Amino acid sequence: MESLSKQGWKRAYIDGGKIIQSFMRERLIADMTVTIIPILIGEGQRMFGSLDADIDLKILESKSCPSGLVTSRYEAT
Repeated sequence: MESLSKQGWKRAYIDGGKIIQSFMRERLIADMTVTIIPILIGEGQRMFGSLDADIDLKILESKSCPSGLVTSRYEAT
């Protein structure tokens, strides 16, 4: 992010489990969009892996689709 900042970037789209986890650990995520698919899975890994501390999120908006998908956008506080 330091390199991008020097190039004038203020925001970047971050995707991929391990990359998101590393950015979250460094508190580099300002806001995030999470989409929930209405399927309950019996087992699995944590969505964001292990974090050193809780990260409070403030809901900015939430939309539901006829298919049951729910997309919510949060601000990391």
